[in-house]
Amino acid sequence: MVGDVVPQAPGVVHGFVLVLGAVVEHVGWLAGAAGAVLIIWAASAAWWRRRAVRELERRARFELVPAVTFDPQMGDIGQAAARLDGARAAAGGVPKRAGAVRIRVWAGPESQLHYGWEGPERAASVLRMPGYRQVEVRPVDAARSASTQVRFEGVSPQAGGW
Repeated sequence: MVGDVVPQAPGVVHGFVLVLGAVVEHVGWLAGAAGAVLIIWAASAAWWRRRAVRELERRARFELVPAVTFDPQMGDIGQAAARLDGARAAAGGVPKRAGAVRIRVWAGPESQLHYGWEGPERAASVLRMPGYRQVEVRPVDAARSASTQVRFEGVSPQAGGW
């Protein structure tokens, strides 16, 4: 008969008691394994956070300088948005919060409005490509150094003869 070859399944309560006994017997090993998993998780989370902070510190920033005749069409806007969306894929395996492309608007000298974007350094080649026709894309540092500086030769900067 089948009952002679295959042992009968124990009752639910009896099975629970067997599992509980095994857990109590190996509680030290189980606690050690849980502690090891917790330590590995904490170390990997700290490493991932440090990596995100490092990527956020090294972001590529670009300023968009439009021509006087700049007038974007809806197709141009969609094309620029698709290009910015591709920057995330070009960044590779950076953490999610460090891989985002951010649109920046800021006031420069003389309250002049500036528009630009920034993203992961790995995606700088994609961000450097012009998103719109008639718009020049310049690195922010180059845009600052390209501004005109007025110098007065032979005049002391501290002379206050107003």
